[in-house]
Amino acid sequence: MLKNSYWNNQGTFESAAKELNKLIPIEGSVDKPRSTNKKLEKFRKACNCYHDLYNNGLGNRAQEFRQVFGIASSPYKRYGRFGQFMSTLYARTEAKMNTIVREAAIEQGIAVTFDNSLEPAVITAASIDA
Repeated sequence: MLKNSYWNNQGTFESAAKELNKLIPIEGSVDKPRSTNKKLEKFRKACNCYHDLYNNGLGNRAQEFRQVFGIASSPYKRYGRFGQFMSTLYARTEAKMNTIVREAAIEQGIAVTFDNSLEPAVITAASIDA
């Protein structure tokens, strides 16, 4: 498991992820998931899959994980014997999660800061358009 991960509350864009989590309903999809809140809905689905990866080794959401993160995977029990597979999967998932968090935050007008990175920058929709 990675030290700087959202699972450990040390994700690259941790403060933005926390703000986005406040917008996620307790149950079901977000309002307007196919238009206004498309990236927020992807964040919601990614969080569910992310939790399943770290908590259950993708025992429940391996297929959805593949769709959301674009990373082919199977439940942990099938890949545990290959050693490095899970550490590689964690690293690739964190990189994809960073993208998902950043895009959802920009869509929702939330400032994106590098909370646990060497880069002290802020990303906003205006800075991307510039």
